[in-house]
Amino acid sequence: MIRLNWTDEQKNRIIELSKQGLSSAKVAQQMFDEYGTNFSRRTVARFIATGQTSSRYKGNPNTKTKDVKRGTEIVINKDGSTTSSTTMQMTEEQAKDPDFVLRAHGFNPDDWDIVSARNNFWQQNSVENGLIDLYQSKITVKPKIDNDIKRAVEVLTRDIKPLKVKHSLDSSRKRNLVIPITDNHWGITHLSDVQDKLSELLDIIKQGYGTIVIEMIGDMLHSDKINSTETVSGTVLEDVDMPKAIDEAMQFTEAIVVTALENANTVMIKSVGGNHDFDISYMFIIWIKERFKQAQVDVNNRYRTAYLLGHVLISIQHGNVNKKNPAQILANECRHLWGIATTTEIHSGHLHFDKTEDQNGVVFRQFSTPKPSDDWETMNGFVGSNKLMYALEYNDDRLKVEHFI
Repeated sequence: MIRLNWTDEQKNRIIELSKQGLSSAKVAQQMFDEYGTNFSRRTVARFIATGQTSSRYKGNPNTKTKDVKRGTEIVINKDGSTTSSTTMQMTEEQAKDPDFVLRAHGFNPDDWDIVSARNNFWQQNSVENGLIDLYQSKITVKPKIDNDIKRAVEVLTRDIKPLKVKHSLDSSRKRNLVIPITDNHWGITHLSDVQDKLSELLDIIKQGYGTIVIEMIGDMLHSDKINSTETVSGTVLEDVDMPKAIDEAMQFTEAIVVTALENANTVMIKSVGGNHDFDISYMFIIWIKERFKQAQVDVNNRYRTAYLLGHVLISIQHGNVNKKNPAQILANECRHLWGIATTTEIHSGHLHFDKTEDQNGVVFRQFSTPKPSDDWETMNGFVGSNKLMYALEYNDDRLKVEHFI
């Protein structure tokens, strides 16, 4: 078998990097970056420990084998993984080194994990080097999720202790306020996009109300995943920074909930998931429940829910399902509430434009979104809807004031 001769410069550089506290994997990566040569992590570790390489490469590690026609086929899979196929020259030891194989395929071991790998061995005569070992190497890799997941967990668990808000009852507060929040798509939307609208909404809340209901009607977050940008059904979307999106969604939500607790006798938070964020929004609502113990938070994984506000029955659903006859479904599922109510409304979003319709006494309110147009909407020309937020004032039995923000 063949033996690798490292130059004194390379050996000294490895020792220097090791003294800086770098792991053998990071030393191997740095050596690849500086010299363009794949250094096995195991061999580097052995050299650091014993001063011996015991590798099987022959001669100058920069020698290229002219006989080998090397091409790499890259396939990006629907599940977010990447498959790479190529022919390469390596030793049996290097074929067992995940970091070496990743670098040989052009992937940084710090950023990618191997899902599966297959290396088929054969030998071939080389004009310059005689008989050489070749491998047909095929690997499937996925981006490491540790960093993004860690960032997201840090965001979601930061200051998770319950927030105590100065909360007092005021019998003069007669009217109720409903704040529908739908299709914010945090990640596409940023705080800077809605700062003025948020300030106006907080001014309305500060007028004081008996009950404030915050309706979370779905697609609050653009993606249902952290490391990739996909809907709950797996539709791939344009990339967004999800840890940042979660952080901004938390800041936005906290501003509204805190102000509501300071200016209402009762604060309720109702929620349903959307077609983008059904799973991750469930976790987000759990954070809201733990963070704001003074609010009445409805944690559920349903597609629709309903509540009674005085004698006003309100159902919320995202709007992507149950489109055929939602009023009849509401009457069947909430018969007792239906019988008490003098006014019935169904609140939804999903389609990103404003529409209000009275169907046989049931008022359907479809709300717009304040989000900027994303690339898909711009491409298809869906850019004409108003970018709105809303606040609805009710007395005991009907809507009295509608704020368009």
